[in-house]
Amino acid sequence: MSPSVQFNRRTLLAGTGVSALAMLIAACGGDNKGMAGNGSAASGSLKEIDLLTVAFPSSLSNLYPGQEAGNFNYYVACLVGEGLVAPDGTGKLVPALASKWEQTSPTTYVYTLREGAKFSDGVPVTPEDVVYSVGISKDEEKSPNIAYYWANVDKAEKTGDNEVTITLASPDVAFEWGPCAANALWITSQAYVEGNGGEMGTPKALLYGTGPYKVTKFEPDTMVELERVDTWWGGVPPVKTVRIEFITEEATRVLARKSGDIDLAISISLDQLSQWENTADTSVLFAPDRSYVGIDFNTAVEPFDDIHVRRAIAYACDRATVVEKLLVGHGEPATALITPDQISSVLGLDGARKALRDVLDLPFDLDKAKEELALSKVPDGFSTKVGVSSSAPQVSQFFQSLAETVKPLGINIEVEEMPVEQWYDTIGSADWGLAYMWYFNATGDPAEMSSWFFGEGNPASYSNDAVTELMAQAKEEADPAKRVEILIEAQKAALADIPYIPLWWGEAATAINSKYTIEDFGSYSLLSPWTPRILTVD
Repeated sequence: MSPSVQFNRRTLLAGTGVSALAMLIAACGGDNKGMAGNGSAASGSLKEIDLLTVAFPSSLSNLYPGQEAGNFNYYVACLVGEGLVAPDGTGKLVPALASKWEQTSPTTYVYTLREGAKFSDGVPVTPEDVVYSVGISKDEEKSPNIAYYWANVDKAEKTGDNEVTITLASPDVAFEWGPCAANALWITSQAYVEGNGGEMGTPKALLYGTGPYKVTKFEPDTMVELERVDTWWGGVPPVKTVRIEFITEEATRVLARKSGDIDLAISISLDQLSQWENTADTSVLFAPDRSYVGIDFNTAVEPFDDIHVRRAIAYACDRATVVEKLLVGHGEPATALITPDQISSVLGLDGARKALRDVLDLPFDLDKAKEELALSKVPDGFSTKVGVSSSAPQVSQFFQSLAETVKPLGINIEVEEMPVEQWYDTIGSADWGLAYMWYFNATGDPAEMSSWFFGEGNPASYSNDAVTELMAQAKEEADPAKRVEILIEAQKAALADIPYIPLWWGEAATAINSKYTIEDFGSYSLLSPWTPRILTVD
């Protein structure tokens, strides 16, 4: 779900018409001069690379996304395991372990497995392995972070020597993305899993799959190392060894690149952008990443069960300044949960922005924030806390500035930074009425995020019968344009209650050794086997 040296300097709000964020950035000397970055990749070709060293800004304690579903877990898992289908670089679903598939009815999907497909140790893949893997994905104990996606699956069964059929309990047009390593399926072996006591993704039970790599070493919260195999149906990738180090301090990552210890830094922090751009032999690539950052209110926790409190905080959020100063222009103010890129294939990018513009229309206005708080059950203010992942410096800076902005209203917000694993536990927790979500859409389904945010067990403890009915309609609507229209209507209805406050839609920034580049760098680049996209610059 989400991504240094952080400035923690606070500036007291001097008046009611200026956001603390603007003052905070100004006090710290921030501007966007010379921060444009290199948004286009150089040309290159496939050449042998003995070792590619990558730095993630977040640590991993388990490699199996079913157990730990951060976006970086997916980046590792898609090199080792595969689903039946996968997104290509543009987000189009293409065959993976299945050579082809067909939807034979609104609830029936038939997959033909590739002839000769093998696991990384050369053991042939069988339809029974696929059926077993679907069962693991559905198991709430083994796969707590993805089991919900399989709740509508009635059965998965072998229906031929090289064929598996998945039957849904009811129609769901989004299911085509389900059996995908970018989402909710990594095909493994029953013998392997049971031979390791049912564990997956741990140092004792490393990930085991059909992808181009096998894991050879995993030290939780430190590093993971992968070696390519010669059993992958897609051929031999150019990178022999991939070493991924978990470096949570951005300044340490910059120093590691300067010293040549790393080649690639994924999701660099924009508050360190000038340092990355001034690092010798380093290029910075940008691309919209279909990410969403926003506030979650647990509406079952006081005082956030009061819409006036939620609306007061919404009016105190200065989205435009966040994007201009904190993100250095690499992003845009969010007005909905859906990102424009998620529906651009239906409406076009400009049409998507226009359609989403008025989903939530609460501009920065501290006078209105004060009026809303006066109407609430805590008119004199209140104290609360928010937990922020240490790998999300922009979010921390936002909440620090928000705390200063609302302090004159009597609202005291304590910002508590913590490891990403601990932050996961704040989402939807009764102990954290104020929280946030940094969400990276992994699939091309426009309902991906809203299905969770408006569904049962959502982070805001939110329910609305009208929204539930609209989401049910969207689930079965096969016409893409009509489905997007229904989803936008559902978001308007839900966000009128303000269980969430959209803040910004993001842009990916990745630093790479200048002798390499990433072919067609974009939001889907790391969601299927990505080392074949690492090119050596000509």
